[in-house]
Amino acid sequence: MFPKSTNAGALALLAAPIVVIAAVLIQPTLSGDASTQVTALTSHHQAMIAGLTLSITALVLLIAGTLWLALALAPRAPRLALAGAVLGVLGALVVLFENSVDAAAPAIASGLGPAQATAILERVHSGAIAAAEPLALLGGIGVALLGVAALKAGAPRWAAAAIAIGALGQVAGFATSTKALVIASFAILFAGLLPAIRALRTPSRPHPAAEPAPAAAVS
Repeated sequence: MFPKSTNAGALALLAAPIVVIAAVLIQPTLSGDASTQVTALTSHHQAMIAGLTLSITALVLLIAGTLWLALALAPRAPRLALAGAVLGVLGALVVLFENSVDAAAPAIASGLGPAQATAILERVHSGAIAAAEPLALLGGIGVALLGVAALKAGAPRWAAAAIAIGALGQVAGFATSTKALVIASFAILFAGLLPAIRALRTPSRPHPAAEPAPAAAVS
């Protein structure tokens, strides 16, 4: 069984999908369209801020959980664990950067008129965010690789498949601003992570030592 200090990593990994689902349910829209965001920030200001805050929190939990999972899998699948950690954390950092830029949107929308706010947000989205957006796919690929590595830790095949499907599905969900797909993908990811973590927490049983052969009778 893992020491208490490493239990935090497992809890962070399991908490991340739940927090994301809560954020998506709260946010009126996932659209990256500037005018849609300005309308949502004007009509549902508090809900948008709460959703953005939860999204950033979930990303921090996901980064911590991904690193923990990679470290836990490294003794059994070192190459997959390393690749999954690098890609997973890099992709999550890209999304964290995007969300941090989006965090300025509420101040822009409340401080300027709708037309001016929309114009500024369009410039932001067509600049830094647009350049970094394709890299977000790396995060999904990294988590999917960790799902494959979990097979070597004793996780069932369906759990590894669920991790891969959930990790890649959420990328598609955010890219298309489809709330139902994002929620379903993170629910599938959570369902796959549970048995994978359980497999890592179950100590492998040592093979029983061979019994010594009976001594030959001395005549």
